[in-house]
Amino acid sequence: ITAGANNTTHVGVSYNSLRIQGYAYGSSGLTGDMTNSPDDCIFPNVSLKTEFGAKKKTKIRMPMMTGAMGSTFIAEKYWDSFAIGGALIGIPVVIGENVVGVDKNSEIGPQADKKGKIVKAPELDRRIETYLRYFEGYGAIIVQLNVEDTRNGVAEYVVDKYGEKCIIELKWGQGAKNIGGEIQVRSLEYAMFLKERGYVVDPDPSLPEVQQGFEQGAIKSFARHSRLGSTNLDTVSKVQEDFMNSVKYLRSLGFTRVTLKTGSYGMEELAMAIKFASDAGLDLLTIDGAGGGTGMSPWNMMQHWGIPSLALHAKAYEYCKILEEQGKKVPDISFAGGFGSTREGL
Repeated sequence: ITAGANNTTHVGVSYNSLRIQGYAYGSSGLTGDMTNSPDDCIFPNVSLKTEFGAKKKTKIRMPMMTGAMGSTFIAEKYWDSFAIGGALIGIPVVIGENVVGVDKNSEIGPQADKKGKIVKAPELDRRIETYLRYFEGYGAIIVQLNVEDTRNGVAEYVVDKYGEKCIIELKWGQGAKNIGGEIQVRSLEYAMFLKERGYVVDPDPSLPEVQQGFEQGAIKSFARHSRLGSTNLDTVSKVQEDFMNSVKYLRSLGFTRVTLKTGSYGMEELAMAIKFASDAGLDLLTIDGAGGGTGMSPWNMMQHWGIPSLALHAKAYEYCKILEEQGKKVPDISFAGGFGSTREGL
């Protein structure tokens, strides 16, 4: 299933419940040489350009971006369509988690090497270079990091090869949620490859009984899982310290733009994300409304996970107002899953 989750229909109001209210006279937002003449106030003259960022601004032609397209086979298959289209219209495109780790043609050095662990990453290179080939100054290519990506040195590889051309994005949770399932593989050989790369593979392809079950057809596929971050941290202050150190490290590598992606967790995590993003001076905070992604996450889970988009976004606005009233910098924010979180909204 490649559609967004319809979780908002289960628990009250959704974006489908809202109506757009127009007005019958007057005009606003005119810039430059534009006048309130009916010849000027036509839709081809409307500009949707905007920008985000703390110090270095990223210009975009319209206020939208893709969701994160990571190691799923769907994302790999349709990458050219998203990347080229996104670059041409001038919006950010996001490379999701695990792209290097699941690429059979990538080469990763010894884990003891703290920098430059990735020797070769052809699929990651393909995705970045496809976007940059058509990049015209508007939009950006964003590369996400999860636990495995951090261990493999994705950030170091990206900054060494592409420098300021890429934005780096931290993740909270796996796939911005507390769950690990992402791709299903139907090859025992590939399942073993992923296990040797350090991933959690279920069932364990190294067990003789599992191999026998696969050969006999009792087991038809394997699920590859990722690890969760922050399981070793038990207080908000420890999470904040760890987060600030992560941002500081990424900037020390040379990244001038750092962003955060978080999911539809509870209100404490929402407040933490907004406050931490403000304190760290992040360039963008993306808050996910559990829209279902590319459908690779367990489907029933997406119907019952977290806070539905509209309620989540209303709370985010409330928390940002609190920050503003305290004289703090409110981070630039994007919302994922807001308008695609119901079947009809797609």
